[in-house]
Amino acid sequence: MSAFEQNKIYFLRENTAGGENGECAFRYALEGGVLRFFFEVKDEDVVSPYTQDNDDIWNADAVEVFISPDGDLKNYKELEVSPFGVRFYGAVFNKDGESPALEKQTPPFSASAELTGTGYRAEIGLPVSALAGFDEKKMKFNAFRLDKKADGRQLLYALSPTLCGSFHRPAYFR
Repeated sequence: MSAFEQNKIYFLRENTAGGENGECAFRYALEGGVLRFFFEVKDEDVVSPYTQDNDDIWNADAVEVFISPDGDLKNYKELEVSPFGVRFYGAVFNKDGESPALEKQTPPFSASAELTGTGYRAEIGLPVSALAGFDEKKMKFNAFRLDKKADGRQLLYALSPTLCGSFHRPAYFR
């Protein structure tokens, strides 16, 4: 099982330095054969121009989960959702842990998102039946937030910070 406890609220941390900032609460649960990932994001300038599933939404505001359903850190899935519910899904092959090869695929998960008075909230619902080789005891994942600022900067946050400018570091999955 993942090192993260189900239904416990975690706050994502700044990805390159690891500092706390309290702007993104995260929790997950396995309920009735569905992995659910919940994000509550504080964001004063929501930036997300994307409208179609599998657009490159990581270039704007988004939340995401990378999951290895069987603990094999060379192969994992990338799930993303924008503040407006646009989804992204891909299979990632990362042989050396630093050089991901991504294949976009039709998203097999549901997503909901809504703006709030202080930012947005998002939920991802992934049926475990969509994850070949899923093993609850072996699965590992990491959760992330991309925060695109109105001035063009993009800030990165992680549940388990990778301490670099990339989220694609499976050694940090828990």
